Amino acid sequence: MDVKLVNRGAEGELILTGDLDTRTARDADQLFAQLVPRFTTITLNMQGLNYISSAGIRTIRNLYLLMMKKSGKLGVTNVNANVMEVFEMTGLAGLLNIR
Repeated sequence: MDVKLVNRGAEGELILTGDLDTRTARDADQLFAQLVPRFTTITLNMQGLNYISSAGIRTIRNLYLLMMKKSGKLGVTNVNANVMEVFEMTGLAGLLNIR
């Protein structure tokens, strides 16, 4: 998975491409944890995200919890049908602000 950061001051947009799975989740977790202190709002642009596994769901949930802990906001945009189905099956769709 590749991540491109677009810095908009207090908001960071992370453009995700590829797969968020077991082999990429650890790196994504570390990157997200580093970015949380920098932004009050983080938006995950998933336009190029093809696949998400349970490890990827855990990573997104961890980011959500870190942002809530600091009273920040996490938004998600451009979710494809396959990833949305996983979000809905796991209950994550109910937590995330998906646009």
